[in-house]
Amino acid sequence: MSVTLSPLPAGRLDLIAHLTLPAEQHVFSDPPAAAMRAATGRRDGHMILQGGETVGFFAIDPDYPQAHDFAEAGTIGLRMFSVSGQHQGQGIATAACKALRDYLHQHYPDAAAVYLTVNHRNPGARGCYLRGGFEMTGADYLGGGAGPQHIMRLALAPVAAG
Repeated sequence: MSVTLSPLPAGRLDLIAHLTLPAEQHVFSDPPAAAMRAATGRRDGHMILQGGETVGFFAIDPDYPQAHDFAEAGTIGLRMFSVSGQHQGQGIATAACKALRDYLHQHYPDAAAVYLTVNHRNPGARGCYLRGGFEMTGADYLGGGAGPQHIMRLALAPVAAG
């Protein structure tokens, strides 16, 4: 499966306007274009492509540590990660997660790690992130609107040989 990641050009929400989520997932996330319009603070949009077609989206929050005390300085946050409903169940999200470490290290070379939170009631997403290399921190984030969330982390900087 050929999955690639690419920055969303500034001002081009039209490129992700067709991405939708199943109704039962709206409790966890709004459709990407709506989520980006509603976001406060800086969000860098990125597209998930399969065969050149935009099938998913995620945003990077460079100021994540300022809003989340569990994230140390020098890290970034992953937000709004989703694959459009008609493309779910094909391994696209897992392939995109596996590509994140190198992609984010290339685009955010000063970031040591990326954090995310995932709702306790969303085991499918949690499993996808784990398969993509994220690790559970063992802590929960309690500030989410849909209930407690697991805090997960993915190291981006190369691990020094010990």
